[in-house]
Amino acid sequence: MKNKSISINSVFIISVAFILFTFMSCSAGYKDDGKEVTWHTWNEGSGHNSRKVDADPQTFEKLDDDYGRDKTHAFYRGNIINGADGISFRVVEKGYAVDKLNVYDSGELMKGVDPASFKVHSYDWVEDKNDFYHNGKALNVRDKSSFEILKDASGENTSWGKDRTNGYYLNGTVIPDIDYATFHPIEARRPIQSGCYAADKHRVFFMGKEVPGADSETFKEVDFYIGQDKFRAYIKGIPTRIKDYSKLSKVGRLMYSDGTHIYDSHFNILPEADVTTFEHISDNWYKDISHVWWSNKLVDGANPKTFRPVPVTSYYSGNKESMGGDFNYGKDDKHVFWNDSIIPGADASSFEKINFPDGDSWTVFDRNRVYRGKESPKLREYLKKKYGR
Repeated sequence: MKNKSISINSVFIISVAFILFTFMSCSAGYKDDGKEVTWHTWNEGSGHNSRKVDADPQTFEKLDDDYGRDKTHAFYRGNIINGADGISFRVVEKGYAVDKLNVYDSGELMKGVDPASFKVHSYDWVEDKNDFYHNGKALNVRDKSSFEILKDASGENTSWGKDRTNGYYLNGTVIPDIDYATFHPIEARRPIQSGCYAADKHRVFFMGKEVPGADSETFKEVDFYIGQDKFRAYIKGIPTRIKDYSKLSKVGRLMYSDGTHIYDSHFNILPEADVTTFEHISDNWYKDISHVWWSNKLVDGANPKTFRPVPVTSYYSGNKESMGGDFNYGKDDKHVFWNDSIIPGADASSFEKINFPDGDSWTVFDRNRVYRGKESPKLREYLKKKYGR
C-alpha cells in the first residue's frame, strides 16, 4: 500500500506539472485555429488572457513570439503595425523587423532607416548604409568608416563614440572638433559613478555638453554625476561652490556637511541649518534643534522635538506588518504635513497610512476622514476597533 501511494502521488504531481507546462507553453503568443487569430499572454497576477487579432486566419503566419503577418498587415503582440506591408514583412533579430520600405524596433517605426542595408549588432545598437543608431536614435555620424564605440578599462562599451572629426554621446549628441587622439571616456566605477563624462586634451564633456572651466588633465568622476578637478567640484557638468568634494561627508541620501555648512544635493547651502545638531531622520526627512526639512525644503511650523514620519503599515500578506515611516507624509504633536506643507484639519494623533487588503492600494486617513484611497470595510472595522467610530 505504501508503494502504491507513492506511485499515485508521483503520477498526480507529474500530471499537474505536465498540465501547467502545456498551459504555460501554449498560452503566450499567437494562436490560429483557422477561424480567428488570437493573441495570448500569461502572468502570475491575472493568469491567462487572450484577445482577438484583426488578422486574416487563412493567410496569417506567426513569425516569432511577438511578430506575425497576414497578406495585408504586420502585427506586434497582437496589434497592427501601422503602415507595415504584410507581404514583404520579415523579422530580423533581437526585436527588429523590416518590410520593403521601413525598419521596426519592437513594432515601432524607425524613421529614415534603410531596410536593404540594415544590420543588427545588439539589442540597442544597429546601423544602415547612412548611420549608426543607439536605442532607436540616429547618431548623425559624420564618418562611418572611422567610427567606433569607446570602451572602458575592462573592455566594456561606454556611452561614448568618436570618428576622425567628432565625438558622440550615444543619446544622439554630436561633439564637433574633438582632438581625436586624446578623446576618451572618464573612467567610472559602476554603479557608483555614471560614466557620463568624457574629455580630450582641451575640454571636458558631460553627456555631450562642454563642462565650463574644467581642467581635462585633472578631471575625475568621484561620485554619481559628480566630477572634480584641481579647481572645484561639478554636478552634472555644472561648476559648484565646493572646492574639494572629498572634504564633504554625506548626511543621509540628500545632504552634505563640511563642518561649517549643510548643503543639499545640488550643493546649495541650507542657511537655517545648525551644523552641530543637523541629522537625518529617515528617507527625505531631516531636522536640527529648531527646524525640520523635507528634502531641502524647510517644513514651516513643524516641531523637531515631536516630529516623525507618518507610520506605514501593510496587511497585504494577511498579517499586520510595519513598513516604517513614509517618504512624504510627516507629523508632529499638532500638525500633519505633506512634504513641506501643513494638511489643514488633519488629526495628528490618529493620522496613518495603511495598505488594507480590500482598499484602493494605500489608504491615508485619520479618525475623521480619508485623504487618499477609499473607505473600505476593513478600514471601517479598524476605526471602530481603535476609536469606537
